[in-house]
Amino acid sequence: MHKSTRPLHRLIRVVFASCVAMYAAVSILMLASPNGPTGSGPVAYVIFILILQFAVIGWLLLGPLPDRKWQVVAFLVFGDVGLASVILLDVPTSALIGTFLFALTGSMCTFFLGPKLLVAHLVFANLVIVYIGVAAYVQGLWGPWDAIAAVLVAGGATSGVPVFAQIAWSLVAEDARQSEIDPLTRTKNRRGLQNAIEDLWTVAHGEQLAFGLVLVDIDSFKTINDRYGHDQGDAVIVLVAERLCGHFATVGVVARTGGEEFVAVLVGGTDQVRELVREVSGILTDGADRIPMTVSAGAVVLPPDSEAWKSGLHAVNNATRAADSLMYRAKWAGGNRTLLETM
Repeated sequence: MHKSTRPLHRLIRVVFASCVAMYAAVSILMLASPNGPTGSGPVAYVIFILILQFAVIGWLLLGPLPDRKWQVVAFLVFGDVGLASVILLDVPTSALIGTFLFALTGSMCTFFLGPKLLVAHLVFANLVIVYIGVAAYVQGLWGPWDAIAAVLVAGGATSGVPVFAQIAWSLVAEDARQSEIDPLTRTKNRRGLQNAIEDLWTVAHGEQLAFGLVLVDIDSFKTINDRYGHDQGDAVIVLVAERLCGHFATVGVVARTGGEEFVAVLVGGTDQVRELVREVSGILTDGADRIPMTVSAGAVVLPPDSEAWKSGLHAVNNATRAADSLMYRAKWAGGNRTLLETM
């Protein structure tokens, strides 16, 4: 699950478990219904599905929450196939009512998987609904117009809820993404940086990689603004952002945290991180630039064996203060340089 859902993990467990409980309720009612499955084979199958459903409920409430995409996809397949295979053992008129539960798995796709799998789910659910409508007509339970109407109502209900939820969720998610982006440089802003740091810290800690933090400040930026104008000053800021993003593209993120100040956070092998950091001043300065520009940078690298890891994310605050101090030391020393320290 994405880190933004971490505070809601307990609620998510309950929601997932409640969905499976609804499927289990259908299985129980199927076994009790006079129109339900008959014969030892179908009855045994429904009992088998019911046992699996109770096992999944226990796992969701007591075990680790699904945090990998394949686990959530498996949950989706289990919900869709399990529900369909059980309700199709009932008479079509009753089975159609059970299809409304497809809206639950559709909502799961919306919030945890994305539009492509939502489309796959909707295709499967509507094929089941059409099959039930055709079966009801063939068995003489409904006339053609009744069957068409029932299919349209069931299809609209099971598809409409997740589709509208997907549209709303996409709009909310896009708004959230934009709130983390600096409008001038399209890099992350302070809020986006904070969220990215948590993710990168987790990756570095879990994979035993080095964690690097770099503060970059454009030297004498006020002079650039005064001499060339604010529009050209903005152009310089954008250029620095583009070069930083290109330099750190595969290993981390870049954020604009002030007028002419940037922060880069990167994760990788210790030697790789150190080398990338040392190159910062060089890659940002080009003698061919129409507006001459240099930068001062301060950087801190935490190798995998650093004692700083023991303090958790508090180490990031310490690293930030140290990098800030190094950046100002670089400025006092004349600028156009990067000072690096290992914690």
